Amino acid sequence: MMIKVGVIGLGNMGRHHARIYAQTDGAELVAAADVREEAEDVARRYGARFYRDYREMLERERPDAISVAVPTGFHRDVGTECIRAGVATLIEKPLAASVEEARELVKLAESLDVPLMVGHIERFNPAVRALKDLIDHGDLGGLTSLTARRVGVFPPQVKDADVILDLAVHDIDLCSFLFGRLPERVYARAGKALNSRRWDFAGIFLDYGGAVALLQANWITPVKIRELTVTGTGGYAELDYITQKLRVYESNYQRTFDSFGDFVVKFGSPRVREVPVEGAEPLYLELSHFVSCVARGEPPEVSGREGLLAVTVATEAARSCEEGQVVEVGICPG
Repeated sequence: MMIKVGVIGLGNMGRHHARIYAQTDGAELVAAADVREEAEDVARRYGARFYRDYREMLERERPDAISVAVPTGFHRDVGTECIRAGVATLIEKPLAASVEEARELVKLAESLDVPLMVGHIERFNPAVRALKDLIDHGDLGGLTSLTARRVGVFPPQVKDADVILDLAVHDIDLCSFLFGRLPERVYARAGKALNSRRWDFAGIFLDYGGAVALLQANWITPVKIRELTVTGTGGYAELDYITQKLRVYESNYQRTFDSFGDFVVKFGSPRVREVPVEGAEPLYLELSHFVSCVARGEPPEVSGREGLLAVTVATEAARSCEEGQVVEVGICPG
């Protein structure tokens, strides 16, 4: 079954959506829309008809699936039009600019029974998938802590989101994915080092009740770094999102008593191993999954509701920054 696909927004991410759809088996990129006239060159490059008005595109082309890759502030409005048109919709992360807008999209999609997926691309990073398998099989024992660094220079295409909602939300989502639950509390600090309008650096502490996560995100580091480490009672893992390398240090210790009868833990040298990871472009895997779900009538792996939860935690982190105190993370109703 050939799925007719469209793309709304041909900027930094949208042009890659168009490229991949044009190369994906089972998908036919029929059209793309962007308010910028110069974006027509991108649409033509991938054999898509071009529209300046995405509403006209939806009405005339009637695609089966759509990618929404417009600035965050327009996610709610554009996403709403797509869902009301009955089109399976993938919205780039974050799902929306606020919890309220994200909840509106989720409720609308569920009420109309329209598939809604959120583009949390790191969920499809092959190294992350391999790490998740290790965790689920107990190779690292019980998880105790996670640290993430997602830093680099300011992306000029980001016009309407701060570093927490636009960048740290990647790792906020991944923490809940790897731990298998939402954090109970969050404490965060952020500031404006080079950008006077929006936070461009942040440190976020997530309390999972028995486990913790520490996230560093900024747009001021002159080198791009995307790293994740996980510590468990049975070992330690290092992951590089960019190179898709995953290394595991297996703990080697024994519990014993010293000469005074006090309990001690003696550590030996850990066994180090590189976990084989078959490299692939995460966006290709994400969009292929989306197309497959639409074709088979199956729910997407990263649902609108999961996107809503990520926005909720990011919003609570922002509130913690503003209030300067620990914030309880409530499960969003509805």
